[in-house]
Amino acid sequence: MSDVPAHIAQQRQLYHAALQKQNAGQQQQQPGYGSPNQGNAYGYQQQGQQQQQYYQQGQQQGQQQPYYGQNASNDPYAGPVPPPSGAYNPYGQPDPQQQQYQQQQQQQQQQYGGYSQQQQQPYDQQQQYHQQQQQGYQQPPQPGQVVPPPSQQQQVAAQPQLNVVGGEYPLLVAIDFGTTFSGVAYAFKQNGEVLEMTTWPHQANLYGKVPTVSAYSKENDKMHSWGYAAKAAMLTPNARNLDLLQKFKLFLDNDLAPYLPPLPRTINPQTAISDYLRAIHTHAIAEILKNGGGGMIDPQHHIQYCLTVPAMWTDAAKGVMRRTAIEAGLIQPQDPPHRLLLVSEPEAAAMYCERKCEQFNLRQGDRFMICDAGGGTVDLIVFQVDYSSGTRALTEVTRGSGASCGSGFLDENFSMLVRHKLQRYDLQPKAWAQIMEEFVFMHKPQFDGDDDAFIQMPSSVGNLVDLDMRLEDGLLAISAQEMRELVFDPVVNQVLGLIDGQLVQSQQCSAIFLVGGFGSSPYLHKRVQQEFESRVPLIRYPPRPDLAVVRGAVYHGLTHEPIQARVARRWYGVDTTRPYKAGDPVEKKYMQDGKYRVRDGFSVFVRPGQAIAVDECISKKYITHKYPEPLSSPLFVYNGEDQPEFVDSQGVQKLCDFTIPLPHIPGAAPGTPVIFTLRLYFGRTELKAEAEFQTGEVISTLCHF
Repeated sequence: MSDVPAHIAQQRQLYHAALQKQNAGQQQQQPGYGSPNQGNAYGYQQQGQQQQQYYQQGQQQGQQQPYYGQNASNDPYAGPVPPPSGAYNPYGQPDPQQQQYQQQQQQQQQQYGGYSQQQQQPYDQQQQYHQQQQQGYQQPPQPGQVVPPPSQQQQVAAQPQLNVVGGEYPLLVAIDFGTTFSGVAYAFKQNGEVLEMTTWPHQANLYGKVPTVSAYSKENDKMHSWGYAAKAAMLTPNARNLDLLQKFKLFLDNDLAPYLPPLPRTINPQTAISDYLRAIHTHAIAEILKNGGGGMIDPQHHIQYCLTVPAMWTDAAKGVMRRTAIEAGLIQPQDPPHRLLLVSEPEAAAMYCERKCEQFNLRQGDRFMICDAGGGTVDLIVFQVDYSSGTRALTEVTRGSGASCGSGFLDENFSMLVRHKLQRYDLQPKAWAQIMEEFVFMHKPQFDGDDDAFIQMPSSVGNLVDLDMRLEDGLLAISAQEMRELVFDPVVNQVLGLIDGQLVQSQQCSAIFLVGGFGSSPYLHKRVQQEFESRVPLIRYPPRPDLAVVRGAVYHGLTHEPIQARVARRWYGVDTTRPYKAGDPVEKKYMQDGKYRVRDGFSVFVRPGQAIAVDECISKKYITHKYPEPLSSPLFVYNGEDQPEFVDSQGVQKLCDFTIPLPHIPGAAPGTPVIFTLRLYFGRTELKAEAEFQTGEVISTLCHF
């Protein structure tokens, strides 16, 4: 059995199969869609020992896993900060649309309600006091450095006079926590104008994303800096005392987590995520209030949050994100669940594209696919446009799919290719970092499949000449064929397979929208166009596709129930008893009322592929004899195709418990029977339960993992 996840093994197998072909001098045409020599339509073929041997060779040469870096002395990804100032896309290239947008956004940020400097003064005083409290620092904290927040008493003392406009939560803040980049967008509900954060500590450009990286002190395992500041810190002499963490979001992918290198020392994935969320949240709120919300918002109580999550994540992973958000200080444990909305990334992107329906000529009943291709994951769902209620809404029509095949895996493939070419040379980690940064910020976002790439060798290498590997005058030439077959196709082919699976489910699809940083890749767009233009009339990426998720998350929060129905991805059920039948396990058999029954039956609530309206509930009536103890109802989940017989059948997992406190019943003694109706809502991003009691009281809760 392979020691790595299937999709990573497939990726490496393709890489080494193509490498073997090239080394043999074969110059065959690139395999196309549906090639009979590919093993299946997208080239998932088995090679086995050769690719493992080659991969291990790369590891022996000092190759680092791409999921997170170590310290500056051995981290090939602790490279330079992004390019110089200006308005740039996620890869550091000038973005004319963003440049044109900057002045408009800066003006808008100054116009919310005409808040005066006097109104903002309490928050400014709080920030000043905050900085004065940095005991133990030898100098004032630099932008991007993590500093402890003021105490609860200090925050209360510094609160401005509130003007709560826009209901319970007048400010909506969305955080797109990504594998490689993260973003923040927000809107004041009184006007609904959506803005994204474009200023970050140590940022060399105005751009709406910040790297999802953190630097930690080796001395105490505390976060030293984050984002651009963390990258800058790894270029200083102090870098030897720091660990750089990258792509730690991947630890919440159950398929990948067992194979990722462990985080340093006492740092665990949940700590890394909560520390990063705390840092980006603290910065974002300070910037928002500084630019116009100081006299309006109490950060402790009047902000609602939308946090995006991959659609492919399990319900348990979503539960981890909710707990992590609490640890990061976004919300408090006692806050109502709706103060933090978890929004699936393709749903958020769909909300963004939904605003463009007229532009793309999407009408009643039309279906469109969202392919959200980011740095770590690719998520896909098909939605249908629905005007039946008089307003435009969206309905899921397919069982969403996804995989860990984002653009970060292009980096891994490119690293393996270059290390193989330069294996005879002893390049230092900083030199590798420079090579990788050039690929990430220049060649990866521009590659369209046709042109060779010329990689500038670091100055420390000198003007090496090696004509056998096309290394001359300090430039390493990599052919377009190598870039296609060894770097891009092993990843792109997986995306094509996911798209094909969605089209098989949907039957009809009017458009495919590519969003996310990887979604704006010219080569990915070209391959999708080539493979599916005969089946889908419109294949586009919308304006600013890299910000589609974070802006769409704000639209999601501003719109009441924007997604009218969702499609279940797995089986959900509860533990029950049922009549005994031949073949049932004898150990589960028992007698009740003169009839044989079996324990631990899997009572189905929801089947995979079942369409569920967002407000649709499935209810069952129960009786408890444990008053006044809270109700605790376990929920089980199964990802297979066929219905499981029992809750302890192979593959069935206990997902969570719905814990609901019982209401006070005057005069009721302990053990008094209490009849209630349990309702489960599966049509939301998070599972929700509520119990209605004979008194008429209804108590709601979310799933507790």
